[in-house]
Amino acid sequence: MTGLIQVLIGGLADGAVYALIALGVSLVYSISRIINLAQGGFVVLAALLAVSIQQWLGVPPLVTVVIVVPLFALLMAGVERVVMAPAAARATPDRMLLVTVGVLQAIGGLLLLAWGNLPYTMQPFSGDTAITIGGVRIVSQYLWIIGALVLTVVALWFLVQRTNLGLTMRATASNPEAASLQGINVGRVRLLAFSIAGAMAALAGTTVIPATFLQFSTVTPYAVAGFIAAVAGGLGSTAGAVVGGLVLGLLQGLFSRYTSGDLAQVIAMAVLIVLLLVRPTGLLGKTSEVRR
Repeated sequence: MTGLIQVLIGGLADGAVYALIALGVSLVYSISRIINLAQGGFVVLAALLAVSIQQWLGVPPLVTVVIVVPLFALLMAGVERVVMAPAAARATPDRMLLVTVGVLQAIGGLLLLAWGNLPYTMQPFSGDTAITIGGVRIVSQYLWIIGALVLTVVALWFLVQRTNLGLTMRATASNPEAASLQGINVGRVRLLAFSIAGAMAALAGTTVIPATFLQFSTVTPYAVAGFIAAVAGGLGSTAGAVVGGLVLGLLQGLFSRYTSGDLAQVIAMAVLIVLLLVRPTGLLGKTSEVRR
């Protein structure tokens, strides 16, 4: 029983990473109607950059979060201006999906050129010590990962529900044309959405790298997992993204108890795909969101 609980806690930590990716995907989709499959690639890029910064500057691993998160907020804003906005002005939504796949592959190629094909990891934020509760050993870095998700959800909720900027974002997500007629700069709101998604990707990457090994080939699994979590939860739904990510992580952890890790990931994704066949809108999605 103790071993199962430990596996599920690890699955919860993986699910928190998937949820952070899914949050970025859902936020960008709700504002721009672009499904950004490259979100998972930016997670791995941020993780490996954090490793290099920690090695070059000799700073504590936790400091890399403070450096990489704002850097990726700016990077994603640049990607939106240079790649996404020009492409969206000319391409249909299905072709934009191919554009984001191209960006994902470009990130994978960049990682291979810059970091090679070796896996990388980093020292945990709190050292190698683990917390033992009732005989259950909890890796301390898992708490940082889950805490990052909680902080992100609270901050995003406050931004969207309690600020004038959040009201502007909700108006743009609801009806971009009407928002534009009301004087809202829709382009700037989309830029902000991509920037926030970049910060989420960096937060996911910098907190997960001390708990695992990442390399250029892991961009696709993270991209697929984040996308499935977002769709299974309800594309465009913040709560759905969190639920979808956590459910995927827990299923993956549960199945890994009885199968190999790779097979567990495939089975967990298959379960959520079957769910979508039964409920196409996702767990918390709305029919109107799917039709738009």
